Amino acid sequence: MDYQLYSDDEDLDVNDLDNEKVFNAGRSSVIFAIDCSQENLQQTPDGNEGSYFNQVMESIHDMYLNKIIVSNKDLQGVVLFGTEKKSNSSDFDNIYTLLDLSMPSIASITKLKEMKEVTCQTFTDEFGLKPDHRISDVLWECLNMFSNCKHKLASRSVVLFTWESNPHDNDSNAALRAKAKAGDLHDHKVALQVFSFNPEFSYDHFYKEIVSNPEDLDGVVDPLGGVVNLYSFLVRACDKQRPVKRVPLRLGKLQISVGIYAPLRRAVKSSSVNIDQKTNAQVIQRRRLVDARTGDILLPSDVKYLQKWGGADVVFEKEEVENLKSLGESGIEILGFKPISKAVKRWYHVRPAQFIYPDEDQVKGSRTFFKALLKKCHAKQVVAICRFASSTRSAPRLVCLMPQMEEVDAESFHQTKSPGFHLIHLPFSDDIRHLEIVRGRKEVNEEAVEAAQAFIHKMRFTYEPECFDDPALQTHYKNLEAMALELPGPEPITDFTKPDHARIERKAGEFLEQFKSLVFTPDYCPHATAKRPGASGASGGSKVKKIKDTTEIDLEDYVKNNKLASLTVAGLKEICARIGVKAPSRKADIIGRIEKQVLSSSS
Repeated sequence: MDYQLYSDDEDLDVNDLDNEKVFNAGRSSVIFAIDCSQENLQQTPDGNEGSYFNQVMESIHDMYLNKIIVSNKDLQGVVLFGTEKKSNSSDFDNIYTLLDLSMPSIASITKLKEMKEVTCQTFTDEFGLKPDHRISDVLWECLNMFSNCKHKLASRSVVLFTWESNPHDNDSNAALRAKAKAGDLHDHKVALQVFSFNPEFSYDHFYKEIVSNPEDLDGVVDPLGGVVNLYSFLVRACDKQRPVKRVPLRLGKLQISVGIYAPLRRAVKSSSVNIDQKTNAQVIQRRRLVDARTGDILLPSDVKYLQKWGGADVVFEKEEVENLKSLGESGIEILGFKPISKAVKRWYHVRPAQFIYPDEDQVKGSRTFFKALLKKCHAKQVVAICRFASSTRSAPRLVCLMPQMEEVDAESFHQTKSPGFHLIHLPFSDDIRHLEIVRGRKEVNEEAVEAAQAFIHKMRFTYEPECFDDPALQTHYKNLEAMALELPGPEPITDFTKPDHARIERKAGEFLEQFKSLVFTPDYCPHATAKRPGASGASGGSKVKKIKDTTEIDLEDYVKNNKLASLTVAGLKEICARIGVKAPSRKADIIGRIEKQVLSSSS
């Protein structure tokens, strides 16, 4: 069996085949609990975007669509409270489970599309409004939805939208039950976040005692007042970053634990699956090894691995292969420190960088050690040069740890940069290529340089990667969406990678013409195709490959000295016709038949 002993582990796949523990395996899950109060269902003060309820539903709808592209295995659910109509697992009053905790589907997206355009009157006619609800029942229902889920969950979150700062102002028992149920959520590792569109909303009256992050809410009033894009805000709030892997970080005899995160990963089209032709059910493929002689199914212990070495067959047991593949300890080991300006060059781009953050759950004290190292590296403007291996079987790489301190927006107080180290991959000496570029003899006209500077200045624009969607990916999913939702056709997309020629001409056309006149000849045409140089010779005609006259060759000499391969297929077929042999289609077979006929005739 052909077996590759070593792997570079380029993608940091969490499904490594070694015996290391895989952390945070499972799916992300989030439940949106929405207060259906009169204030949330009425038109917003500006009246341009419907109600606050419509805005929330539109954002959730877009998140469902985004999940299909980014992570279609994650789970979402929607719970409405404050409704007269009820539908939930525990038969609580005034609670309606709109969408169960499940993966995005056509039915759920269609339902959300209807809800994002609902008016207060139509909502009241269908569900009714009754503000007599208990927050403890809402949290209980959310916990039941998580408990009844059959999938393994890596993270659990509840995002609650409310209007009242203190929903149980006159009922202390209801407030105590809500706080107790919030404690149950925290014990089950469920993160609870609360938001409100009420400009007079304050966490201090009640919700600060039940949310998961009370220390971040000091003095926060009107939490959604400064939010421009609710969808982007919810994506950040719900997207709990999971480490690709957790590895040890060693400095001498000291060791802590860190999580490796992937801030950049190329989005690709979802892979196709095989389905049954009659039922459309997904077909699961299983592979079994069978003995070719007896037909018996082989167990893993029955399989051995073979490689040829020096003409001999070398047989390995599975355990021997695993030992061969082990290249040492996994993790990040600091070798030393070097100034940033000398260690990191812009052309040292081996692969996208990762990000590391301490993991206090695995090794106590990791956060304190990490914070001290981060502050000192940032103050000294140095990077840590390290040996990095994501697993015991992956080839080690040289990396450097680039410090990044936390940055917070002065107005919204939202974190714009996280504190931690960027793990930047460095090249080995074998990877560096020394290029020798021959300098041109013709000097550049200074006037042309100034003209180039002028149009470059005019064509500057603010570039942000978030403004450019992949047109191929968007087209693919718009087509799938149209087919799945039975729409008349896919929604058109805007390809922002195409240049705006009219805008370029308006802003820099004059300078581009000036540059053109200074650099190119008057007969310059950018669309003209270059002429191929003619073949050498007086006639100037194209060179034609000559076929050797097969009647003049010594056939026995050609067979004896293995020269038949130098002839063309047409020439070999002429020889076959001459000696009375049927010519097959492949050249090698023709040569074989000629050799056989000539050798048999000579003997």
